[in-house]
Amino acid sequence: MSGRLKFKKFNLIPVLLLLAGIFFLGGMTAKAYTLPFVDSSLTINAMGKVYRFYYPEIDLFDGHPYLKNAEEVVDGIFLDTVIRPQDAQIKIYPERENPFEFTKESYGKGIDKEDLLLQIEYALKNGAENITAKEVVLHPKVFVENLQKSTYRRSYFTTTFPYSTEERKHNIALCSKIIGGKIIAPNEEFSFNATVGERTEERGFKGAKIIEDGKFVDGIGGGVCQVSSTVYNAVLLAGLNVTERHSHSMLVSYLEPSFDAMVSGNYADLKFVNNTKSHIFLIAKVEGDSITVSIYGEKPQYTYKRVYETVEKISPPLPSRIPTVDLLIGEEKVSVYPKDGAISKGYLEIYKGNKLIEKRLLSTDKYKPLQGEIYYGEELSKIPQPLNNRLIG
Repeated sequence: MSGRLKFKKFNLIPVLLLLAGIFFLGGMTAKAYTLPFVDSSLTINAMGKVYRFYYPEIDLFDGHPYLKNAEEVVDGIFLDTVIRPQDAQIKIYPERENPFEFTKESYGKGIDKEDLLLQIEYALKNGAENITAKEVVLHPKVFVENLQKSTYRRSYFTTTFPYSTEERKHNIALCSKIIGGKIIAPNEEFSFNATVGERTEERGFKGAKIIEDGKFVDGIGGGVCQVSSTVYNAVLLAGLNVTERHSHSMLVSYLEPSFDAMVSGNYADLKFVNNTKSHIFLIAKVEGDSITVSIYGEKPQYTYKRVYETVEKISPPLPSRIPTVDLLIGEEKVSVYPKDGAISKGYLEIYKGNKLIEKRLLSTDKYKPLQGEIYYGEELSKIPQPLNNRLIG
């Protein structure tokens, strides 16, 4: 509707001609027939706009005038005049100290549709030609106070990477940027792999060392597991429900045993469910050589503490010795330092105030030891050659 609904006034001439014809055809002894004659009109004033209705929009039923399709007419007036309420909004800026910016809600205004339908019916039955629609306040659904309650910092966790290569640091920063500002609705499951996506050079990830089968090897996206591990610990401390988590095959330097979270391709993911009644906001920020993951939401009833236990220490085998002509005779160089393995358990302690409510076993993990490698100088003639490189005379 454009704001002013106009309809043509009823023309009496065709009706008079029709009546004359009826009397003429029926003669003097014919009964007198009458056609419905509607001269009612109605003007509706609604929020500064005027709507006028005449025949045939107004017709007769059981001898009383009524507005045809009254509910549709009222719906149209409502849509033409309504001022919609605006929900409070939240914007997230992960790089800021306070990452949230709020826009306050606003109330709207509209006509009372049920009341207007009653007014229309009453006016037409009682000959009133002018009515004014009652205005009502329309309330927003989301209020800034509720959003602010959902931005309590439930937990945070930090890991560092001071000795990482520039490529690994780049991958950590890129991954943090992708997941930073993620919003998880109540009962929604977060998947790290689905959120971060494929780790490829085309998407900006670089080559860096990764752990594969108990060894450090070159791969694309090295460092991403430090981000997933940091997320895992922040999630635990926020009291959220972890549904999938995998340990590395070896111990990592940036976390205690049983608190790492390895992710890889489609077979190893980190997943958790927002088991709270409000939205959860995941903020990841890299500063210098550290990454901090914070979880925001409603203030929790409990606090949480991580505890690990080393059940068994696994010593590595003796280092493998590899001859090379690149070193002087008698000279040695360690290329891979040996590293212990372990069997460990990770626990989550749950407190209400200062009282320990529960000590929950999270996982039991086995980490392989890492065998060291030592290169030593040797004469070429004394270095065993692969069969396909030997001269056969």
